[in-house]
Amino acid sequence: FLSIKNLEDDILSGKSNRKIAYLTFDDGPYYNTYRVLDILRDKDVKATFFTISMNGEYCYDNRSENCFVMYNEYLKGGHTIANHTYTHAIRGGLYDSEYSFINAIERQEEHIKNQTNGYITNIVRFPGGSSQAKELKNPIIERLREKGYGWVDWSANDGDGKALYSKEQAWNNLYSTVNDNIEVILFHDYNGITTEILPDVIDYLRNNGYELYPLFYESNMINK
Repeated sequence: FLSIKNLEDDILSGKSNRKIAYLTFDDGPYYNTYRVLDILRDKDVKATFFTISMNGEYCYDNRSENCFVMYNEYLKGGHTIANHTYTHAIRGGLYDSEYSFINAIERQEEHIKNQTNGYITNIVRFPGGSSQAKELKNPIIERLREKGYGWVDWSANDGDGKALYSKEQAWNNLYSTVNDNIEVILFHDYNGITTEILPDVIDYLRNNGYELYPLFYESNMINK
């Protein structure tokens, strides 16, 4: 991670023309996450998974399968586990106050530790993005900072968090948002279209000079 941080510094200062893309996946784990992990393994890519727990122990997309086992699958693959709050309840009380938000962060932090025998993450993503917090954004950030958390939104996406009807639509969204030398790309690991295009997305990014890494707290992309 130190070498990646140094590379970021060189890119941001104009000393290097290399490029970095951080692939991030929100709202899991799902049963479909196995497909995502298989693709990442086959392509030798490490990514970041912003996890929640509102779906319960058994996979939302396959209730006969336990999804909590996925946490250790993330670690086996060398991926970063990050915190997306326990509930993701954007319209269910999450943003009632900075304390309701921090409580949801702490619950998910404890859940991640329990599922992984002690793994500690200090990276957060606001459900819906930080703009969802509105006037509470700065108070929440202060509470996160006090607890040693950094947070990150995203700079590019394929639109899979909303209605996505075709691979063409996903590609058009991605093409129009991947513009910078360092990108944090948002995906959702429940989305079948994203999963279908993911191998080609990885090839596209690499063919356009991007090196693919998992996020880490010291990254310039993490707000602290």
